[in-house]
Amino acid sequence: MFLLETRPKILGVFAPMLSAPEAANATLLFDSGAGLRTCSCLAPVPDCDAAQADSRCRCSTVPRSALDRASLGRTVAVWVSELWVLEELLNSSAVAHLRLSFCGVEPLQSQQLVLLGLRTLSIHSAAPGAPYPDQEIRVLPSAGAAPEPDSSTSHHMSFVDVGILNGLSALKAYSIIGPPLHTFSQFFPHLVFPLESKENSSEASQQTLVTFVY
Repeated sequence: MFLLETRPKILGVFAPMLSAPEAANATLLFDSGAGLRTCSCLAPVPDCDAAQADSRCRCSTVPRSALDRASLGRTVAVWVSELWVLEELLNSSAVAHLRLSFCGVEPLQSQQLVLLGLRTLSIHSAAPGAPYPDQEIRVLPSAGAAPEPDSSTSHHMSFVDVGILNGLSALKAYSIIGPPLHTFSQFFPHLVFPLESKENSSEASQQTLVTFVY
């Protein structure tokens, strides 16, 4: 993997932010057992409380294959009991502000979730005895860091270790400058990248800001 073979330029290690931005309208997703619940919420909902979600938000049940990753919106909250929600719906999607809430009991295995254009991440863990149940982090270079490439969705990719949802350690992140986004398919053939990143020749040489959250 080229990122390990080269000597990457570290842009900075990021500290948890004090508060995540509140959006006027956020998308909430969770597995209800009978299907995928997708909700549009005007205000925050208590983590893992489906009854409150149905009461406070406009919700509907859709098949697992019916929701397009491109339609998720800028602000998304996902309640995770099973990894399929992350693997099939959220992986390789473009989300600016994301909240992940672990609502299960069995610990999650370490696995990489790839996101495009991620700016802020907050997590909640309902795991019994988790020493870090609630955390937030801003996925942006720290002050004084080296110049970054275009910060648009197409040029910023984050790898998030879903093991952070176990709440066992403090959130950490670092960024490096990588090659153009379309070249990542050579090293990650199973990932789905935006079509425009492959077809837009004017952006073919743009470097990518790659952030690892763990």
